[in-house]
Amino acid sequence: MRVRIFVESACKFINSNAINMDFGDLAHGNRSINASTQINCVNGTPFKLQLNEGLYAINSQRRMKHATQAAWLPYGLSVSPATGTGNGQNINVALTATVKEIDYQSKPIGRYNDVVILTINP
Repeated sequence: MRVRIFVESACKFINSNAINMDFGDLAHGNRSINASTQINCVNGTPFKLQLNEGLYAINSQRRMKHATQAAWLPYGLSVSPATGTGNGQNINVALTATVKEIDYQSKPIGRYNDVVILTINP
């Protein structure tokens, strides 16, 4: 009798709920905020995490849109680790968003938002 199996390269998010990153109220200064999630990849599986540009990017610059006006606020967003190799254990993934005072001081007051999709390959 022969018993066989082929273990495929695979990765998954441990918690697929939406990640909410909120800068809160800004009045002065640069601001960075952090969030986290976890992934799990089959041992030996190379992975790459990618963030899309969001809904309002222009020339690869992510921007949040004002809730009611035609105004946009640039921001940065990064993921770490962006690449690696799975070991069968959960891997912590950190997300960091930044906004600079110089970018929001001249903007209309109000709420701004964007939606970015985080994907994992393979």
